[in-house]
Amino acid sequence: MKTLNCAITVLLKAIAVTSLCGMSLLTVVDATGRYLLNYPIIGSVELVELMMIAVIFSSIPLMTRSRGHITVDGFSHLFSARAVALQDRFGAVLATVVSGFLAWVTWGKATSTADYGDMTAMLGIPLAPFVYFMAVLLALDAIYHAANVLRPIADTGSETP
Repeated sequence: MKTLNCAITVLLKAIAVTSLCGMSLLTVVDATGRYLLNYPIIGSVELVELMMIAVIFSSIPLMTRSRGHITVDGFSHLFSARAVALQDRFGAVLATVVSGFLAWVTWGKATSTADYGDMTAMLGIPLAPFVYFMAVLLALDAIYHAANVLRPIADTGSETP
């Protein structure tokens, strides 16, 4: 299981880094072509949007797995460590439900996108694979939140100062 987790993490990081570098390179080349050569890249905005999907949705499960989301713990010093751990558990359960629901809704949207054959306007790239990609990564995020629920209480990551 640990090998699978490492492989997923490496894959998601590669997707995020490759897409981010692609967005940067495409923007530089497009701006150079547009303003210096009067020859922009056709569909560059669409390509950047699709790469942005890859960056954002591959980063969500990475942050969940590493417990890297921003948390505000302004009142945690008032509660016992056990109460803070239970609060973390409740948050993880709620996040699991929300991520699972979003994955389910997004999967439905991907199915309708595939049925209608939706494509980008300029380049004609099918949108369904990207929406399925979003749904799968939201489902992975839900799985990672569920794993955080199942962690031992001492391993939840929250500490009172």
